Amino acid sequence: MEGNELKDLGEVFRQLAQRSNVAVHSSAKLLGEVEAVAAKDDEERAAKELDALRRKPGLQPVPVKELGDGVQLTPWEVLHTLGRAIALSRRGAGRGLAEHWGRLTCSQALEGALGTFMALSAEGRDTADHYKALQSDELGVGFALALAESVLTRRYPDHSVSIVPADTALRAGFAVTGRDAGTSVGYRHRPQYFAEVWKPGQPSRVFPIVCKGDHSGASASHTQLASASVHADAVHIGGWTDTPALIFSTELPVDGSMTVHALQPRGNGGKLTHPGS
Repeated sequence: MEGNELKDLGEVFRQLAQRSNVAVHSSAKLLGEVEAVAAKDDEERAAKELDALRRKPGLQPVPVKELGDGVQLTPWEVLHTLGRAIALSRRGAGRGLAEHWGRLTCSQALEGALGTFMALSAEGRDTADHYKALQSDELGVGFALALAESVLTRRYPDHSVSIVPADTALRAGFAVTGRDAGTSVGYRHRPQYFAEVWKPGQPSRVFPIVCKGDHSGASASHTQLASASVHADAVHIGGWTDTPALIFSTELPVDGSMTVHALQPRGNGGKLTHPGS
């Protein structure tokens, strides 16, 4: 490898390890805007005589104490979180490993520095022009799951947090697709991931997580969070509607810093106990 190539590679690694702030928005105002979008969508569905969507009740902002003074991440942490999340993909170990390594295609999409907020780099903006949906989806997952781990670690400081793809977990006991069932599976909404909060010798708690991303601005994130509330309500562990969850929409503007919009329903469910306990 030539000297200039080594220098360029070193700069890439330096940027990947550069820590910067990530803007997080979770407030009563955000909740009101999301509820307004959901209500309008319900009215439009009723006018078209479509079945009403079942949405997760009791949404609320994530408490400030769980968000801390702010979230600081490196691009590498975001990409590593994304890679780990898809490594157990139902597409198989080889495909999962290939997709994990493929996250490096996003390695130069982010930039930031201490005292600034993370944003898309020049390369990230160029990528967005051609692959908007793919980039916003992948980076939306990475930021959402990194934030979910941060929030749950603060909420349960003496526990570990593991992220598992929802399809991987659900296939252990349920028909997730029509191919699994041999017939039509009627309900297509479900969370993308589960966060398991665990500690040896204690029952685990499971949080359904829905992650979305967009390049279109805050209003698009409101629509995405309203949709996410439908997917979050697809899995119940314990009492009906009593399963806690986390829903996210990451706003990735081509110009300006990105913002992770977050809401949650609290609940006493989500507990996994050993059959013999």
